[in-house]
Amino acid sequence: MRSDVLNSNSKSYALSNDDGVFKYTSYRATITVADGATTGKESAIAMPDNFVPIAVALTVVTASTNAVNFQDVGSDANPDGYVDGAAIAVNSAGFKGVIPCNGELGVGNPTAGAVIGSPDEVECTISGDPGSDTVLQFDIIGFECTLN
Repeated sequence: MRSDVLNSNSKSYALSNDDGVFKYTSYRATITVADGATTGKESAIAMPDNFVPIAVALTVVTASTNAVNFQDVGSDANPDGYVDGAAIAVNSAGFKGVIPCNGELGVGNPTAGAVIGSPDEVECTISGDPGSDTVLQFDIIGFECTLN
């Protein structure tokens, strides 16, 4: 059955990369959580102050030797601001999926809404000692907003 018959009010729109107010963009943060640590951060990209995250694609580049889970990712000032409370095993390498942003800084937060913060580093948290240096890659998908 055709979708326009199911919902005659539906429309399709092309996603523009930049309409002057919202600019779709993504950032890649590669973070090492050292053996014995539960957090790691990177400072190479410095997320801009007007970035609102929508989703995060997680890839484990170098797996942990212990059975631990990825839990949170966000800014240095708000380490669970993008994704809060995930439970994704990082003891095997490979793509782990796309996670919607439910943290305070993301559009998926139903109580506070997206909060536009200050430029900052990206930080992540795992559930325990990884047993070895563990490298996680975060492709953070969102938009920059010039309304602030």
